[in-house]
Amino acid sequence: MSDVYEIIGGAGKGGDGLLTILKTVAYAATAKKWQVAYSSNYNPETRGGLVEGCTIFSSDDVLSPVVDQYTTVIAFDDESFENYAPNLEPGGWLFYNSSLIKNPNVPADARAVPLAVSEIAAAKGFSKVSNMLVLGAFAKFTGYFTLDELVRGMEMYLPVWRHKLIPINKQILAGVFASSEAELTAPPEAVAVTNI
Repeated sequence: MSDVYEIIGGAGKGGDGLLTILKTVAYAATAKKWQVAYSSNYNPETRGGLVEGCTIFSSDDVLSPVVDQYTTVIAFDDESFENYAPNLEPGGWLFYNSSLIKNPNVPADARAVPLAVSEIAAAKGFSKVSNMLVLGAFAKFTGYFTLDELVRGMEMYLPVWRHKLIPINKQILAGVFASSEAELTAPPEAVAVTNI
């Protein structure tokens, strides 16, 4: 892979799993010997409050963890979409929860990836780890990480007492990697076609 400089920014509510996505990516990038910066901001509520975060990884130096534009945006709801999508660089990746974001104003030059996160998670019975669907889609579409590299990132990031989640996380990620792009981006009413 040629030189890499990726700036992932996003938001959601506490419990969506955004920070787990960003931290897993950060540790997976570290394991590849890339330079990494991570920052997060969240309200005091454990669940339901606003959560924002950013992970930058680069095959060279990371210039600053403070940015105002992103090469990838992850949005879990309308508010996060409205706040982050306008700051996407031209040609950047836009991953969003199409279960909740019904009428998105997608930038014309964005590489948009709508994911029916809520429906797929409910249909497959893994609502508490549905963020793995988004993480897997990010890795699959961008090509930055393999399944094993993401699992290694989780092993490095998660405390030992949470390693019991890794097998189900790996199962979900494997399902994402095995699915076609059309299956992953199917509208909410068509989630039954997915292999996840």
